[in-house]
Order: sequence, then C-alpha cells, then structure tokens
Amino acid sequence: MNIKKSVSLSLIAVLLLSACSFSGGQNNVDQNNAMAAKTEEPVKQDLASLDLTAYNGSFGTYTCIPDPTTGVPIIDTIVPYGWSVQAETNWNFVSTNNPVVASIQFTSPDGKTSVLIQTGQDFLQSSDTSGLFPHQDYIDYETYITHLAYKNAGQVLDMIFNGTLGTNGTVIEETPVTTEIQSLLDQTASTYLNTLVDGINQIAGGYGISAQASGYEGTAAFRRYRFTGSDNQNYVADAFTCCIAAEYITASYGTNFIYIQWAIPVVMIYIAQDETTLDTYRNQYEIITENVLIRNEFNYVKNAYGSQIRNLAMQQQANAIAAMTEEQAQSYLNDYDDSYYTSDDWANDWSDFIYDRNEYTTTDGETIKVGTEIDAVYQNGNEFYFGTQGSAPFGWEQLTSN
Repeated sequence: MNIKKSVSLSLIAVLLLSACSFSGGQNNVDQNNAMAAKTEEPVKQDLASLDLTAYNGSFGTYTCIPDPTTGVPIIDTIVPYGWSVQAETNWNFVSTNNPVVASIQFTSPDGKTSVLIQTGQDFLQSSDTSGLFPHQDYIDYETYITHLAYKNAGQVLDMIFNGTLGTNGTVIEETPVTTEIQSLLDQTASTYLNTLVDGINQIAGGYGISAQASGYEGTAAFRRYRFTGSDNQNYVADAFTCCIAAEYITASYGTNFIYIQWAIPVVMIYIAQDETTLDTYRNQYEIITENVLIRNEFNYVKNAYGSQIRNLAMQQQANAIAAMTEEQAQSYLNDYDDSYYTSDDWANDWSDFIYDRNEYTTTDGETIKVGTEIDAVYQNGNEFYFGTQGSAPFGWEQLTSN
C-alpha cells in the first residue's frame, strides 16, 4: 500500500512537470519552482493523521508511565496506538525491601483486552524446628514485614486467579520452563541467599545473632488460565511470574528458627474474554511486555524509603513511619544521580530470557526489543511502526537489528 502511494506521487510529479514543459514564459518559472520543491526534504507522515487500517503492522509510542501519587517515573514502555494506561501504587505495602507495589494496566481501544504488570513484592515464612513457633500468615507493623507461607511461581498464579483477580481459576495450558531460564533463576536465587545471609551476619552479628545458609529455589510459570472475574464474566488469561526463595537458619532461645525469604520480581497478565481476542491483540501485548523497563528513579525512591523504614523499625519507632508524599519522594530524588545508579530490580533482567526477540537501536541511541516475528521496525520521533519490510508510513526511518 505505501509503495504504491509513493509510486503514484512520483508519477503525478512527472506528469505535472511534463505538462509544464510544453508551456512557455510563466510556466517555466512554475516548472523550476516545482523542481526545487521536489528536491526538498520529504515531510514525514504524522501518526495521528494516518489511516491505521491501511497498514498490516502495529503502531506504538515510547512512553514513560509515572506514579500518580508522587510523580516518580515507574516504567518506560511502548504503548500501542489508541491504548489507554492506568497506573496505581500502594506505598503502604509492608516491606522494607519493597515498600511500594506498582500496578500498571494497559487497555485496548475497544476494551476487549488488557495487560496488567505488577512490580516486585517480598514475603517471609518463619517457623522453628521444635514446633513451638509454627508459621502464621500476618503483617507485622513493628518490624515492617509481611509474613506469608512460601509459594512457588505456579502457586502464586493460582492465588491470583483464585482470589486477587477472580475465582474458579483453572490452568488450561502451561509452557515448560527452558533450561536457560531455569539456570538464570538458580543463579539469582543463590545470589539472593548469599546476600541475605551476609547482610544479617554483618548487621546482627554484634547482637549475637548469626544466620546460616540452608537452601534456595528459583521458579517460573508460563500459564493460560480460565477464570471468573469479579464482574461474574468468564475470561482467559496468559500469565507469567517468577519467584526467588532463600532459606536460612538462625539459633535463638535454644532452638533453630527456619526462615524463607521469598520475592516475586514481576507479574505479567494478559486478559481477554476468549482465545480469539487474545490472538487478535497478541502483537500489541508482546510490544508492551517486551519493552517494559522499570525506571531507576522508581527503584531509587523505593530503596531510600525502605531504608528509612528499616532504620525506624530497628529503633522501635515504626509508629513514626509517615505516608509517602510527592514532596518526600522528590526529596529522595535530590540525591539521585543517574550516572552512577544502576537498577537492581530483577524484572528488567527476565525479559531477554522469556521472549524470543531482536534488539533495535533507536535514532537517539536507546534500545527497543521486538519479537522475531516482526520483519521490520520504523521510527518517527517517539512513534514506532512494527510491520513488514517497506510498509512503513512515508518518511519514517527504518531501524537496523543489532
């Protein structure tokens, strides 16, 4: 379609020039003006003025999604054209590592499908070997820890589709975890365990408390669910999450206490009322999830707030913990320096292993990632076209796969 348009414009220009060449006087001046105009830089087609039905690919805009509470940027991603985005943050999540959980929902123009992305959470399972102190699920506002029995990735998704998002969640399809992904999970879980144990021994060693590494586990789940939503409608959903668990032992009161610190780095869910709709918007879903990048500013503010909470809890002043405000978040960012701060959020590391995709360098030197099923990528400012070779809007620049 676009090639034919270009040919037609060239043909019209030739015909006009030919017509002018058979005239004299003023028409020769018009001919020279037309030739000069022809050599000018072509005007790029603007996305808002395009008839998107004429293209067989997908359009999107590279966008930063901010926290509506503090204004701190949460993620960067590509938002498919016409889709809406809503972000919510819970700054009251009881954890010193993840004192905030962000939920970002993308909704298609017709409202038939949505993508939900949730940032990291962490929990603690605790018990003792004597059985005097069995594990209990509860929230401890004095130590600022959420106690929850350990669940692997599949059990986390079961919990989401049988409680958080709805009921009657049933797995109808599951994709096995590859060796490459499992290797990454194991490496991360091992590092998580060693970091926890070293930190405990360094901080609490002076108080006679020591920790001994016991074991670790990393799990991931790629599943399709059928479930009933809170509106009593039936839905299908493709869901992904991963979990990292570290088990360690401490001795106290003459018995050994067993702790499992576990974290959910990210949750991604793609929901529609039927499989056909899931397939219809598959490219848009993949464009979103393949390009989600959690911003360093969000992690920095999260870590700074968590550190403040941790200090208050250790001083037994947890009642002095104040609700997060925009002013407080901005005060943290006053000390933020992007040149030396690197995100430690695992969610940014998973996607390269989860998806089969290619990297493209944008015109401003950044990187976007696109599934290998996409033949070509074109850019116009913050706007992108993902489609077949040579089918981009007029004047857009083609990007080269790295």
